[in-house]
Amino acid sequence: MKIDIKSKLFFLTIVPSLIILFLSIGKIVHDLESKKDLEQTRQHILEAKTISNIVHFMQIERGLSTGFIAGESNVEDLLLKIRRDLDTTLKDLKLIGYAKKNIDLSFIESIKTTREEIDSFNLSTSDVQKRYTHQIATLLDFAKIISTMMEEKSDRNYIQAYGFVSFAKENLGQIRALLQETFVKNSLTQENLIHVHRSFYIYNIAINRFKQSLQEHPFYSDLYEKMIQEESFKKIFEIINSILNTKESALLHVNPSSWFELATKSINNLKELEERLFLDAQISIDTKIKDINQTIILVSFLLFLLFSILALFMHTIVKNILFSTHLLNEEFENSLVLLDQYKSSVDDSFIVSKTDTNGIIRYVNDAFCKISGYSREELIGSSHSIIRHPDMPKETFEDLWHTIKVLKMSWSGDFKNLSKDGSTYWLKGFVKPIVDKNGNIVEYIAIKTDMTQQKEIMEYFENQLKITERNFDDMIHISKEYENAIDNSTILSRIDKNRNIIYINDKFAKISEYTIDELKGKNHAVLLSPETAQKQYEEIWNVLSSSQKAWHGVLENRKKSGKLFWTDTSILPIKNLEGNVIEYLLIRNDITPIIEQKMEIEKIAYTDLLTGYANRFDLHLDIENAESPYIAIFNLDNFRQINDFYGHEFGNLVIISIANKIYNLISQEKNLKFYRLQGDEFAVLADNFYKELFVLEVKKIIDSIKEKFSIQNKELLISCSSGVSFEDKEHLLSSANMALSTARSKNIDFLVYNESKSLNKVYEENMYWTKKLSDAIKNNDIISFYQPIVNNSNLAYEKYECLVRMRDGEKIISPFFFLEVGKKTRQYFSITKAVIEQAFEKFKNIDAEFSVNLSINDILEPDITEFILKMLQKHDIGAKVVFEIVESEYIVNFEGVIRFINEVKKYGCKIAIDDFGTGYSNFAYLIKLKADYLKIDGSLIKNIDTDKNALLVVSTIVEFSKKLGMRTIAEFVENE
Repeated sequence: MKIDIKSKLFFLTIVPSLIILFLSIGKIVHDLESKKDLEQTRQHILEAKTISNIVHFMQIERGLSTGFIAGESNVEDLLLKIRRDLDTTLKDLKLIGYAKKNIDLSFIESIKTTREEIDSFNLSTSDVQKRYTHQIATLLDFAKIISTMMEEKSDRNYIQAYGFVSFAKENLGQIRALLQETFVKNSLTQENLIHVHRSFYIYNIAINRFKQSLQEHPFYSDLYEKMIQEESFKKIFEIINSILNTKESALLHVNPSSWFELATKSINNLKELEERLFLDAQISIDTKIKDINQTIILVSFLLFLLFSILALFMHTIVKNILFSTHLLNEEFENSLVLLDQYKSSVDDSFIVSKTDTNGIIRYVNDAFCKISGYSREELIGSSHSIIRHPDMPKETFEDLWHTIKVLKMSWSGDFKNLSKDGSTYWLKGFVKPIVDKNGNIVEYIAIKTDMTQQKEIMEYFENQLKITERNFDDMIHISKEYENAIDNSTILSRIDKNRNIIYINDKFAKISEYTIDELKGKNHAVLLSPETAQKQYEEIWNVLSSSQKAWHGVLENRKKSGKLFWTDTSILPIKNLEGNVIEYLLIRNDITPIIEQKMEIEKIAYTDLLTGYANRFDLHLDIENAESPYIAIFNLDNFRQINDFYGHEFGNLVIISIANKIYNLISQEKNLKFYRLQGDEFAVLADNFYKELFVLEVKKIIDSIKEKFSIQNKELLISCSSGVSFEDKEHLLSSANMALSTARSKNIDFLVYNESKSLNKVYEENMYWTKKLSDAIKNNDIISFYQPIVNNSNLAYEKYECLVRMRDGEKIISPFFFLEVGKKTRQYFSITKAVIEQAFEKFKNIDAEFSVNLSINDILEPDITEFILKMLQKHDIGAKVVFEIVESEYIVNFEGVIRFINEVKKYGCKIAIDDFGTGYSNFAYLIKLKADYLKIDGSLIKNIDTDKNALLVVSTIVEFSKKLGMRTIAEFVENE
């Protein structure tokens, strides 16, 4: 009956609370939407205010410009000041994002054009007035649109009232400009008289509408009435009425400057009225937003109070329900408590398997085959689903794959499996992803132990928990039997509340190499290894003491002999019926093989496989852990030549030799550590080391590397460059790489990074040329020069070579300054297109061959290839075209290059290989490319008369080319 009453009370409490919750949330959402509308309204007011300021300054500029054109003196300075004020206000219009709205801001350029024509006296006074008036009318139309965007009527009335005042002010401004011209010329035209009459009429209508729009606020009408009582207003109205009534006779009594000053003062008074409208509108909106914020805070507080009361009520109900439960028989309960604390899983053996990234089994050990009943041949190549039990939840495998594949973290848990004969077995598994140096997953390794026996014991215990008091004695007996089973299958010990050992089983004695007599009465810490810090040990016991719950984790232990072993350990507090801890039970499983294998895997991950020294991963870790790190990065100069000439195996021997040199030089310094980063790059990290000494160590290393040494009876001389950095951890590696890059570009041994020697200047230079190149492409300033090539037999100009240049005003810029920048910014292909297009146009009517340089990137770029083929089709001069392939030593995609050559040869084009004989040029790719011309590099030609080796190389190239049917071209020919 009590439960029913509590349930009804719970229902009666929850339902009203939910209703209040939904209503409160609805209120908050509504207030937030209202707040958003008000903030948009505030933005609209800011936009209207900015337009008002622009109109105000344009009105003044219109009047002054009219006087300036009419010949009034002493207005130039004031006109310049007003122009500056207007320009500043126009910038404000852009800053508030007004250009994003559907408003044509081209009037800004129109203002600039009008000013230029005024300054050059190309406009009449009427033209000036018309242009400014048209622009002002456009802005006032924009202002009218603003009020239609506002939701609140009261706020909208403010902006509408501003519109009427602004319209009145504009017509008064037109009158000011018209009469200014009239008083300066001392002549009133009929057209001006009509405009004055019309503007004064519209002014009065606008003022009346202004008063009507704010009938609820008579304060503004009174304010206006007070303003027109001022002397300036009275005076200008008197002048206007006099002009309208007496026409020409009124001109004799008015000074132009006095008129402009009086009219401007009156307009400024109207401007102040506008500002008051804006201010009051903003105050109104800010007050509404403040009220909404206060409402939201109050509703939120009431919601919090409601939930606090509800939580307290729920807590009271749950507490009463729990205390209403009857206690079981004390002796039976005590037995169950003890029995539950002795339950555990036994891990007697290890089962190992490896799978690829798709979950396909690639390796299993004998234990895996034995427990699953499958042969190794049946398992390898299959998915793990071959042994999956249908009872295993799908969520377990989703969590497993998410952890190891997405998070790239280790996962542990229990598996229920099905053997080949249909029997069920349980495994406790530890699955870890294996990653390469780039962090990519290579495979997964699973190390498991058989826990079928423990699972069966647990299931049996759970079934036995249902027994009645009638078979309690049998239960106690069975409990003792299973207690003995656990004792015989696990590493077991018991300690008292003071952590002194009171019992160990045989398995414990065997693995620890101690006897019970040697350990009994001693503190349990005697087994801990030095690596298990006292702090960790105390934290474990703090958890056990405070929570009185079981602790589970991995402990590093020390045997009697001093040898280390690791155990998966559970520490369970044993309590009496009163719930007080009387002792602790420690259940261990030996996981030493797993830990040792994990340590071996980690060692491999942080070690360079070629040299056996620390790698880049270890360097990053050491930098993070260092207190004050310095670094030097070393890079061997021209190491690629060694690889290409002697082969990669020989290159590896060179890397190992250099690594050993550096290591032997610094191995005696405990604060220095050596790393091989990648390829021919090494690093030395210092921690808490003197900067000057570190620089000396770097010099010693460089000098040592430069010394001649032999590998496989081959003498080698190698140099290297180094970048040194003393920056903070975050920028240590990047700054050292900057210094290394600068050292290599300047051809110096080493460079210590500092701000003045950073690559920032290089980057700034690149940005400069990037901008120059972009402008040149847009302005068609990428031009071609045509260098003739002479036949050494008859001295005739047989062909021309197209050379690219940049035109910068009167200067012609070499490609040295912009070509590399173009390659980095994808403007390079625009350069190529410009050269090709100009060359085809130049030689379409000239009977001579011409050559165009193409890089490998050009050839492999589909857009460039398509452009070349279109130009060949358009001009039909393929027989004149020679495409010179530059940077041919970097060809990797021979198929793509050969495909291009075959396509252009269909049009009669020829192919030349540029700069052959340098870098990594070889004869093998000449056969593949089937070129028509071979250009021998100038570095060989210019020394051919003094260098026998150069002569031999050139002769070989010429002879080889003749056999392939290729013609040769020599560069840098200076004499016979």
